[in-house]
Amino acid sequence: MSQKSQKNLTISRKYIFLALTLSFLINFDSNTAIPIIATYAGKLGASIIFTGFIVGIYSMVHIPSNLIFGRLVDKFGRKKLIAFGVFLDGLSLLLYALAQNPIFLLFGRIIHGIGGGFGGPATMAYISDATSQKRGGRGMALYGMSIGFSNLIGFMLGGLVAQIIGVSNLFIIIAIVLFVMSFTSLLLPSIYQPSKDDDKEKFNLREEIKQFKKVVFRKSMISPYLSILAMMFNMGIVTAAYTVMLESAAYTVGQTGMILSIMVIFSILIHYPAGVLSDKIGYVKVMLIGLFLIALSFGVFIISLEAPLPMIGMAFLGVGHGLIFPSSAGMIKEKTKDSESGVATGAFYALIVAGVAIGAPVSGFAYEIYNAQFTLALGIIIPLIMAIILLMLLSYLKKE
Repeated sequence: MSQKSQKNLTISRKYIFLALTLSFLINFDSNTAIPIIATYAGKLGASIIFTGFIVGIYSMVHIPSNLIFGRLVDKFGRKKLIAFGVFLDGLSLLLYALAQNPIFLLFGRIIHGIGGGFGGPATMAYISDATSQKRGGRGMALYGMSIGFSNLIGFMLGGLVAQIIGVSNLFIIIAIVLFVMSFTSLLLPSIYQPSKDDDKEKFNLREEIKQFKKVVFRKSMISPYLSILAMMFNMGIVTAAYTVMLESAAYTVGQTGMILSIMVIFSILIHYPAGVLSDKIGYVKVMLIGLFLIALSFGVFIISLEAPLPMIGMAFLGVGHGLIFPSSAGMIKEKTKDSESGVATGAFYALIVAGVAIGAPVSGFAYEIYNAQFTLALGIIIPLIMAIILLMLLSYLKKE
């Protein structure tokens, strides 16, 4: 199947829905675990330090897994690796449920990180294959919405349902759903067909690294990668520092959760309009608007912790988030060939995790050593620096 025919290929809406459901589940399971995994590790006998390691090992494994397995998505196709990734996620949740000690739970977390490294790039590449170039922003908007819903529902249900039916039972139920969906994913029609030459060629590490550099360090990739990194860096600040600030200002855990949900809701609402806008005026312009809105949101946060400013700031942050994700993902789709999509989306997913992994400890350190104002100022400075780089790059590319 030629590259051109693949780009023009459309599939039934029911298969688009199935692919989006799989994307939702791949992110839902990890989001469900976030509110409960630390306390669960503690109940299994993990020390505070080892609990932190159990929580963090997922990201440590997930980041390189995305980079490595994204290439496999290009070499061996999307569908089989979607099924394998979902199956590994189910296996990891089953291991969580069966864990009798912290070491066993740690092993489950490692498997979970590997599963996400297959499932994330594979589902994103599949949705990219299934949408035309002219509707790339819209397609990536739907993909982003599936992740947004997984965040919203996963965070809300994780602690609540676990409290009602027990943590182990929750993990078992999700594992069963993932096992069923891993086999259901095989019903997806194959859109992208890897080159037969790739199957015949022997593995060459030097050539693989060369291919990775060729795709990831392309000039057209700088804007979407920097935008998503800046956005997720700020999400790391919200997760690690701003929630603590709200708690110190006498907000309850429930109130903090409601404030954070405002961001997710606004992001979901703006995703599809942002995708349409990206297709009409260009991806970089939408990314720039998103970066400025994220900086503005932290400008609101820094004024005061008194209501309604945290809610207003979260609304701006949600709109910025909803603008950046579909525009950056859409640009990656536009600037890569089908045979490069797995590598490009793998790097994209890795930066999503890396942004939070960098932003959280940096903001925690800044809050501990300096103060809240300095910490929140980072959330203004970083997006604005990235926006300036995007403007310079846009001007440079126009001259070329």
